[in-house]
Amino acid sequence: MNNNSEMKAFLPVKITDNKWAELLMDGQVYMRSLYEFGVWNIDAKASGNAEEVNNSFRGDIHEGIARNIDPTIGDDFYNTLPQEMRNVIKNAWYLDDNLFKYLKIYSMYCLTYNIIDNEYEPPDSRLSEFGDTAVIIYNPDEFLDRILLKLSECFGDNVNFKIDEVEYFDISGHYGDFYSAFWKTNFYRWQKELRIAIGLLDGSTSMTDSSGRVVKPLIQDLSPLILNIGDIRDISISISTTDLIDLKLPPIIDTPDYTELIL
Repeated sequence: MNNNSEMKAFLPVKITDNKWAELLMDGQVYMRSLYEFGVWNIDAKASGNAEEVNNSFRGDIHEGIARNIDPTIGDDFYNTLPQEMRNVIKNAWYLDDNLFKYLKIYSMYCLTYNIIDNEYEPPDSRLSEFGDTAVIIYNPDEFLDRILLKLSECFGDNVNFKIDEVEYFDISGHYGDFYSAFWKTNFYRWQKELRIAIGLLDGSTSMTDSSGRVVKPLIQDLSPLILNIGDIRDISISISTTDLIDLKLPPIIDTPDYTELIL
């Protein structure tokens, strides 16, 4: 996990509509390409053909940001724009168009536990916008093991896998290079997102770089990735999103093992 966050234990929670929660409990992990959440599919949004992920709380036009430019300083390209245009630009950034949008994303909420006060921290009431059901993964290590096992079975070593908390930044003050699919603006901080990002690699065209590492190109495909990891009712439990927000947690949701689950 990132080292910039306050030390807190947590349990991952998937918040969605009940029909999708049941599919998850059955073992279906449905991962969309990051493309679906960002500005890349703006034509589909304009025509009304974008999927339901493109709304004010799921979509983020800053997804895939690679560099955030300070408009008072600019850069070689920005400074070529007409001055009258630069005068009205509040923020300027570059999006990665070769890598990030093809990554398969699975997002969860971090139900954080205050180690000092020995209690869970109240979730934001806006989480109800994601759906009426919260699937709490109370054995996250086993959940990840099953995902990794299925990835290995399906793709061998032609997979790039990362799980991390999303970092939130000030678009009007945090400038520089990002190069990560784990950044969102402060507007979404209340979501406390834990994200899995998977890149599927083309093993047929691997090469060895100057340091001796085997390098494989990312498969540039925008299709969803669906992993069937088997029934997870032995490691998770579903409750209403309202109960999650009110911290009406079932007895099986005990103190998380914060020797392993630290933000």
